[in-house]
Amino acid sequence: MKQHPGLTGTLLAIILLLPAGSCVADLIVRELGRENGEPYPYVFPYGFASEAMGFVVGAVGGISGLPQEQNSFIATVLTSDEGANAIYAYFNNYQFSKSPRLFLDVSIGLGDFPQQRAYLDLAPPVSAIPAGSNDSAADNYFDAKGFSNWIEFDFRYVVDIGNAKYNPVNIYTLSNGLLVGGASGGEVFNPYKSGRSYIQASLFRHNRDYEVNSSSPLSATGIGLSFKYNNTDFPINPSKGSIIKIGFKHDPGLNNNQSWTLGKLELSKFFNLPKGENAEQRVIALNVWAAHTFSDTLPPHYFGVTLGGLYRLRAYPIERFHDKSAIYYSAEYRVIPKSDLLRRLTFLDFVKLQWWEVAFFVEFGRVAPSWDFKELHDSMKRDFGLSLRVMANHDIGRFDIVWSEEGTAAWLMYGHPF
Repeated sequence: MKQHPGLTGTLLAIILLLPAGSCVADLIVRELGRENGEPYPYVFPYGFASEAMGFVVGAVGGISGLPQEQNSFIATVLTSDEGANAIYAYFNNYQFSKSPRLFLDVSIGLGDFPQQRAYLDLAPPVSAIPAGSNDSAADNYFDAKGFSNWIEFDFRYVVDIGNAKYNPVNIYTLSNGLLVGGASGGEVFNPYKSGRSYIQASLFRHNRDYEVNSSSPLSATGIGLSFKYNNTDFPINPSKGSIIKIGFKHDPGLNNNQSWTLGKLELSKFFNLPKGENAEQRVIALNVWAAHTFSDTLPPHYFGVTLGGLYRLRAYPIERFHDKSAIYYSAEYRVIPKSDLLRRLTFLDFVKLQWWEVAFFVEFGRVAPSWDFKELHDSMKRDFGLSLRVMANHDIGRFDIVWSEEGTAAWLMYGHPF
């Protein structure tokens, strides 16, 4: 069985997918008995050896609580003896003083790598079955030197209904990492009475390059528009409620691109189970995701309809599958045991560990060249896995081990997958 992606793939996934997984919404998290938040800076150096990049050294650092309590900034830099160099930065939840319901997230990335993997066809293709399609071979990919750059601005408006009617920024109160006050939803399904609703507009520029002959488009410049109704009790670690998100992205054909339009729909539901004798919290989490390209021209493979990687079909490599349409299902059973083990590790006080969790999950999904409901549910890819998660500094860290017919994958990432 082939094992992937290892630490190199994990690190690249984090820095390449940072904009997709970092937005945590307009919130402030405080511990019980603590009235005001305090800025929290951190820096962690790292180093490792890999076949793809050689010996790598780098550091990741950031600060939360400046200039506003709900703000956070994270950045990472790395270099290697094989020529890899990258810097990535993300700043979120800046609240405009003259329009307190409007928030801004900014992300930027610059990276040059000796080897980047892409499930794309070379010119001419080596197989009649398109690389990255549902029936494509697992070894139909190439590794090539190239760069990956982006800049993205996301403007998010908090609609003045439901829980957000009087508080553009919601304050959640925790005790030992579990919610005890400030729940924002989950009791009733009604945007006017419960939960928080958002309208988001994005401006993006993404570009990749591979030093091989491929006819696939590799840059995207355009706009995005989405609506999200988050009716959960605690967005960072939901125990009940639901999330609905619908969004569109459009490249009008700037910078010599061809015009394309993409739509996505995502539904999540959380059920809070009785705690039992040995658990602090037990949750069933369900997720459905669907995407379709409305234009004849497809977006770049990494920016369009994809499965595989940190969030969907985690047993497969990043962007393993991509096509015009896709559908995906996931179910997780999450359990936080009654244990103060992490809280007794005083030498890790700087990480602010509060609880640990075990999650068991299964996933199903596939891509297709058109939106055909029957085809999308035929010969679906599937996997199952085990995840170990911790609450650290009011965020979730997770380590996933996942199995599929193509092998085993291990991922290290922050945040629940949904």
